[in-house]
Amino acid sequence: MPRRDTPSKVNGTAQYAIDVKLPGMVYASTLHSPVHNAQPGIWDPGKQDQSAATPESWNDAEIKAMKGVIAVVKLANGVAVVADHFETAKAGRDALKVTWRKAKAEGFDSDRALEDYVKIHADPNAQAVKLEAKGDVPAAFAAAAKTYHAEFRSDYGYHAQMEPLNAVVRINEAGDKVEVWEGSQAPDESRKAVAKALGFGLEQVDFHQCYMGGGFGRRSLGDYAAECALIAKEVRRPVKLIWTREEDIAQGMFRPQSFQCLEAATDASGKVTGWKHCVVGDGEFLLITGIKIPYYGVPNQAIERRGVSHGIKLKHWRAVGHVFNTFAIESFVDQMAADQGMDPIEFRFERMGATPKARKVFEALAQMSDSKAKRPDGRALGISITERSGSLGAGAVEISLDRSSGKIRVHKVWVAVDGGVIVQPAAAQANVESGILYGLSSVLHERITIRDGAVEQSNFHDYNVMRMSDLPEELNVKFVDVDTRPTGLGEIGNPFIAGAISNAFYRLTGKRLRHLPFTPERVLETLKA
Repeated sequence: MPRRDTPSKVNGTAQYAIDVKLPGMVYASTLHSPVHNAQPGIWDPGKQDQSAATPESWNDAEIKAMKGVIAVVKLANGVAVVADHFETAKAGRDALKVTWRKAKAEGFDSDRALEDYVKIHADPNAQAVKLEAKGDVPAAFAAAAKTYHAEFRSDYGYHAQMEPLNAVVRINEAGDKVEVWEGSQAPDESRKAVAKALGFGLEQVDFHQCYMGGGFGRRSLGDYAAECALIAKEVRRPVKLIWTREEDIAQGMFRPQSFQCLEAATDASGKVTGWKHCVVGDGEFLLITGIKIPYYGVPNQAIERRGVSHGIKLKHWRAVGHVFNTFAIESFVDQMAADQGMDPIEFRFERMGATPKARKVFEALAQMSDSKAKRPDGRALGISITERSGSLGAGAVEISLDRSSGKIRVHKVWVAVDGGVIVQPAAAQANVESGILYGLSSVLHERITIRDGAVEQSNFHDYNVMRMSDLPEELNVKFVDVDTRPTGLGEIGNPFIAGAISNAFYRLTGKRLRHLPFTPERVLETLKA
């Protein structure tokens, strides 16, 4: 079946929210506190909160005197400038000088927090939430012929969607009905957010779903649409709100950073009999997806989360916790395979107790990638499992390394996926390929850091996303032939990337990468260590 949206996207008639124009419409741009501001006001922009960085004062008269400026609107966690053109609204926003009340994240340092996570993990009295308790883990470790240990870290990640966050809102003359135009991943949630902000019932909100220029988890909340609704209510005109890219990054909702510790016990035959995995960080459920290992038959398992809270806004990010959890799991498994001198796939079969489903995808991967073949000089292959939304797969990458610059180059990618019956093969393949490229970009380039509560990056000059010139020469996707019900494919292309690259890097260098992303600077540090 051909995609219905392709012709309109090719000929330019597809309407994104940023394209919407209404009679009498004005434009708004918002400035929020430079200190990251996770508070009820971000979910409900009309509500004040004592821990929020609310605006206390600003150069109101100066901004209102600017030509084309129509209004300056105070929000619970920001100030919006409304003008006749977006350029004017942005100029007003850029000229704002705001005094902010302190927020919870004041003074937060992301690097220092990561080191604090290590201390939390080492604290026997730290509160822990059990995620998996299977068998007798203490007995497995007490009887172990050998034990293994490894630690991993990952940084915050930004959604980096192409279309800046925006919405258009029109309230009727009677003030009892509102229309919203937005590109949303969750129209129901956005409609609720607008209704709540205005004190309306859902039946008073008409939502017009538009195409969206990328979402990846960020466009499923509606906070900016609710913000636009409050501005429209104040100025009594239809309003198009556009967040600048700088505002979008500064107030991004990030994939959480994490520290992970893994331990394993093996018996005299080398089989893994005991497994411990602890993840530490902010974000509760965002930390734990992908941390369980149902595809491996390890009999004794203890998996836990230890949480902290920093006041940093966090959100679903394509494949969520699978990105860093699968990285840690599969790097650790590869470490044990290398120590035992085994082929990494055979180790998963013989020593990790891979399930029949896992065996099937790894067997397909081995055939696709010719996994035991000698690679060209200066190249190496790395493999990893991948899992998400009921689907299971196995992936491999072939990489090279520029040892002078620290740049890793991914030349070829293979992934075999069990996603049940594939209903639309071309669309399914495109979806998996998209996940692969998104994963490559995040693993090799993308990093958010926070100092004194404020995001250090501001646009694509210092938040690096993968360029076309860095794309692999080959993307090979295979769906294994099964007759089970269809499962989710939208994110399955992402989780294996980090583990596969780090495992290939070990085969090239004999050293392990243990901190995401694998920036050139980190690679050079690892090579020197």
